[in-house]
Amino acid sequence: MTLAGLWDEWRSPEDESIKSFAVITTNANALLAPLHDRMPVVVPPDGWDDWLGENPMTERAVKTLLRPYPEKAMAFWAVDRRVGNVRNDSPDLFAPLNGAQK
Repeated sequence: MTLAGLWDEWRSPEDESIKSFAVITTNANALLAPLHDRMPVVVPPDGWDDWLGENPMTERAVKTLLRPYPEKAMAFWAVDRRVGNVRNDSPDLFAPLNGAQK
């Protein structure tokens, strides 16, 4: 999964080099709308070169990439609350709770 984002490196008032990044969001698709009204922009593989600037694009064409990802191409499931702690790092964190998957 590739999320659309923007990054920059800039100088703070204290003359420190700051690297920053933001994930771009859009309206939630029908699958994720019950969880939140927004979701990250997911760039499909056939749009990677466009998003990364490999192909010349108009502003209008770029905006077409900023739409909700099709819900039929996604799945989600409840996971253990341990996933919310950065100190936890194991593959079982992504296992569906009670085998439930949507």
